[in-house]
Amino acid sequence: MSRPIPTPLPDFRQPGVMLRILQLPALLLCADGLLALTAEQPLWRWLQSALALIPGSLLSLALLALASPWLSRRRRGAAWTALIAGASFALCQWRLQDDWPRTWTAAALAMAAAPLLLHYLALRQRALSPALAEARLTALQARIRPHFLFNSLNAAIALIRSRPQRAETVLENLAELFRAQMAAPERLSTLAREIELAKMYLAIESERLGPRLTVSWRIDAPPDVELPPLLLQPLAENAVCHGAERVAGEVEIVISARVASGLLELALDNPLPADAAPTAGSGIALENLRERLALLYDAEASLAAERRGSRYQARVRLPCRTAKPD
Repeated sequence: MSRPIPTPLPDFRQPGVMLRILQLPALLLCADGLLALTAEQPLWRWLQSALALIPGSLLSLALLALASPWLSRRRRGAAWTALIAGASFALCQWRLQDDWPRTWTAAALAMAAAPLLLHYLALRQRALSPALAEARLTALQARIRPHFLFNSLNAAIALIRSRPQRAETVLENLAELFRAQMAAPERLSTLAREIELAKMYLAIESERLGPRLTVSWRIDAPPDVELPPLLLQPLAENAVCHGAERVAGEVEIVISARVASGLLELALDNPLPADAAPTAGSGIALENLRERLALLYDAEASLAAERRGSRYQARVRLPCRTAKPD
C-alpha cells in the first residue's frame, strides 16, 4: 500500500500567506480584548497579550520566509515549521519578559497552533488546486467577449468598397484578437504582446471613431515582463466603451507602464462624459480582471479604478517578472 503524498508547504514568502497566518494572532487579540473588558486593568492585560503574540508571530514569519526554500525540500517540513514557530515564541518571551514558565507555555502553544494553520492553508491550497484554478481561469477568459465584434464587422463592411485595404486590416486585427482569446489561460503573455493586442483593438476602434480618438503610450518597462493574457485589451475596451465614444469632440486615452518597487504598474486614463454616473467604467470587465489577478497572483496583485474629475483611471499592479524563453 503506497503512502499518501504529503501536502507541500505553502510559500511563506508570499504576502497572501503571511496575511492569512497573521489572521490567527489578530483574532486572538480581538477575543482577548473583549474578555479583558471585565478585568481590573483591561488595557494593561490587553497589552500583555499583544506582547505575547505580536513579536513571536512576526519573528516566526520572518524566519519561515527565510527558510521557505529549505523547508520545501524537507520530508518533515511541517515538523520543522512547528519547531521554528515554537523557538521564535520562546525566544521572544524569554527576552521580553524573562519568565521561564511563560516561555515554555508560549513555545508549546505556538507548536500546537502551527499544524492547525498549516492544515488550513493546505485545505485552501487544495481548493485552489491547479486543475480547479485552470478551469476557473478558462471560464473567466471565455467571458471576455469583445463588445466591439459587431461594430468591427460593420466598420469592415463599410470599408470594403471605399478602402478595401483598410477593411482587410480591420478583419486581420479582429482575427488576431480572437486567436489570443482562444489561447490557453495558464500560458502567460508579455508586455510587448499585450501592447500589440491593445493597439490592434484601438486600431479597429479608430475606424469607428475616426481621427478624434488619440492614444498616448508612455511605456517605461521591459517588453518581456510577464503578464496574464488579455490584460491590457479589456482595459482599453473599457476606456473606449464607457468613456471615449460617449464624449463629444477629440478624446485622448493615455496608457502607461512602469516598474516601481519591484512591481509592474499599468495605468489607463480615459475621459468621461459630464453626465456619467460616479461608478461609470467599473463594470464586469474590471471584476473579471480582478478575479483573474487573484487566481494568478493572490495578494501580490491589485486593480484599482477611480474617477478623477472628468477622467477615469484604472491601475493594475503585479509582480515584475521576466518571461522565461521557450
